[in-house]
Amino acid sequence: MNRLAHHQGIHKFFTMLGLALYFSKPVMKHLVHIVDAMITKGFSGTLTDLHHGS
Repeated sequence: MNRLAHHQGIHKFFTMLGLALYFSKPVMKHLVHIVDAMITKGFSGTLTDLHHGS
């Protein structure tokens, strides 16, 4: 899987929490992108923020 450097840290954190046991790989990928978009831009609660961040 081709991940950005800051995505690896988020993914490691999710696997440390044990989320990989409950979610499939595509779902984990989506979660990483959502969290990355929220952290990068500053999340104001709209889906537009997530769209611009990913």
